[in-house]
Amino acid sequence: MQDSGLLVKVYVDVMLLINFIMDFFILWATGKLTGTKARWCRLIAGASCGAIYSLVIILPQSHILTSLAAKIICSIVMILFAFAPLSFRLFVRSIVYLYIISFVMGGAVIAAIYMTDKSPTAIQAWNGAALLTNSFSYKWLTVGICVALIVGWGGISYLRKNWLHNNLLSTLVIHLQGHEVTMQALLDTGNQLVDPLTQQPVIVVEIHTLKHLLPEKILQAISEEELNMTMLSAQLDKEWTGRLRLIPFNSVGRIHGLMLGVRPDYIEVKSRGGIIKREDVIIGIINRNLTKEGKYQALLNSRIIQKTM
Repeated sequence: MQDSGLLVKVYVDVMLLINFIMDFFILWATGKLTGTKARWCRLIAGASCGAIYSLVIILPQSHILTSLAAKIICSIVMILFAFAPLSFRLFVRSIVYLYIISFVMGGAVIAAIYMTDKSPTAIQAWNGAALLTNSFSYKWLTVGICVALIVGWGGISYLRKNWLHNNLLSTLVIHLQGHEVTMQALLDTGNQLVDPLTQQPVIVVEIHTLKHLLPEKILQAISEEELNMTMLSAQLDKEWTGRLRLIPFNSVGRIHGLMLGVRPDYIEVKSRGGIIKREDVIIGIINRNLTKEGKYQALLNSRIIQKTM
């Protein structure tokens, strides 16, 4: 392309590949920060959309295609391809994170160019895009990818830590067979227990809080030193045996332990941020108090609140 003395060679295949890779990692990091799960094929679809939009650089100068509105529309389409359906709140957060990550990655790449290139590379604008007058180096792309990985993994850890710090104690309501119990729960990042069968997160709950929900046979079995799952299953009807789970765990002074778990109808976590309702959880029952003061009676798995961040 040539305009006003500017002559730039554009390799479309290289440009598409670079933009695809950058957009893919931007969407991946966005999903990590918002706690939104996306299949690889959907991330690829969203990144492909962004890469195709980059072709405006080889078109005649167009104020419509390079306008702010067009760029926002492209971002929205990328988010929808990668993560839809989304609630309005999560959609807005995804857009915001996408732009933040894009700016951070772009700034890191530009910084890498000026810090590592022996002959300073000029950057000029064409059709709303940045053009490098020197050849592109894949080490700059590597810098951008590394930044995305750091933001995706480090950023989500930082957000979780600060979010949990401000919302440590919540009210937990467990619903089971038309009954419910309410207790105080602590959001515990150390609780990473999951049901090995379904990979559902486990909430650790003191046994005495569940006396009005569970059959006497289950309460007795948990109170014994050794849990006999076969005998317990024989004493219960099919409705209850279908709810039981065995959760392996390790703790101080005990390795390869087994905890009895129960699948509730659903749970509600009430905090300053609102109410979280989840059905895909398991209640792990322990026969001891979590605190001497009784400030809380349950330990929430951090995965339960991940989608609300």
